[in-house]
Amino acid sequence: MGYKLHRGRRKMFRKRGRVGKVLLSVLLAAVIVAGGFFGTKYLMEHPVARPDDGSSISDSSTPSLPDSADDTPSQPDTVDVAQSVVGLYLPDAALHDLDALGVTLAQAKAAGFDSVIFDMKDADGRLYFRSASEQAAQVDAFTETALTAEQLTALFDTVRRAGMNAVPRLFAFCDNAAARALPGARITPQGNPSWVWYDGVPGKGGKAWLNPYADEARLYVIGLARELCEAGATAVLFDGVQFPRQVGEASFGTSADANLSRAEILTEFITEARTLLGSKHPVLLACSGESALGEKTQVYGGNPLTFGADIAVPCFTPVATGEQTLREAVSADVHQCDTRIKVIEGDRPLLSPMLTVDGLTAEQLREAVDGRRESGGKALILYAADGRYDLSALAG
Repeated sequence: MGYKLHRGRRKMFRKRGRVGKVLLSVLLAAVIVAGGFFGTKYLMEHPVARPDDGSSISDSSTPSLPDSADDTPSQPDTVDVAQSVVGLYLPDAALHDLDALGVTLAQAKAAGFDSVIFDMKDADGRLYFRSASEQAAQVDAFTETALTAEQLTALFDTVRRAGMNAVPRLFAFCDNAAARALPGARITPQGNPSWVWYDGVPGKGGKAWLNPYADEARLYVIGLARELCEAGATAVLFDGVQFPRQVGEASFGTSADANLSRAEILTEFITEARTLLGSKHPVLLACSGESALGEKTQVYGGNPLTFGADIAVPCFTPVATGEQTLREAVSADVHQCDTRIKVIEGDRPLLSPMLTVDGLTAEQLREAVDGRRESGGKALILYAADGRYDLSALAG
């Protein structure tokens, strides 16, 4: 299976806060995705790495997207992701025992959740499913327990039977594995295009990155997302759609795309993803809570709320202070995000904040969720790394 970009789209994509809904509609209508995607064959090259010492949806009554895809009439109806996502994250360990997963999903459903989020590509580039793409085979970063095609289909069927939406998360350009294995997709050192650029000394935690300006990098990630949608995913959550924090001595190539700003090329990535995944599979975009509030946006080149995703997922870690309760802190942060979204010209994303709730007591968890509702909506995503939640505290 292959995918390719329509080259005539470069001058048409929406710039942040300027081009309205009409122009985006024209863009999407103009993009024709040919049947033979990813025709390009990548070089089976593994050059020696060289260190660089220089180194979370508001309750809008007017959805902006059509219904989510669910072409299996015998399955229970799932919630339209364009209208509501009240989700929780589950780790890979929770995905392999489908009977136990079914029980967990039933409890989540009873507590008011309609979506489950899980990793299919993490920030190191490891894949949690056996992708059939040539690029994934070349990268060969499958985990030991990576789901086969049959297991992946069974997983999505289990989620659907529970009346829930399956929303896999894919880290985009944070990818230490693919950046080393795909020569045409990575950031390289200046003057050495065959080498691997690292954001620090590899032995001290430095990592390689995929190049947001490279078609091969963007299409590798989007191709994985499309594969998951074809297997039964309702929507896709993209994370790591950003640049490294420091880019000393980094080269992003000489293509026409290299003339675009950071915000522009990341916006184009989201536009390409929406086009290739289709309107039945909404695109969610995770970002730091600080960047959504207009702070520390350097790695994005702008506020990621403006990048054109269907659903924005700013990530917050609720903390009570002497001046604010946990409820007030969540309500204030989400309200500020919602206010910023309201002034965006053109298409505006729905808002689904992701709240990190590791270590919260049942009372604190309830308080954090109440803070989201106090801000004007119930849609949110709860994140606990171990996937443990006191769902009884949220029921009713």
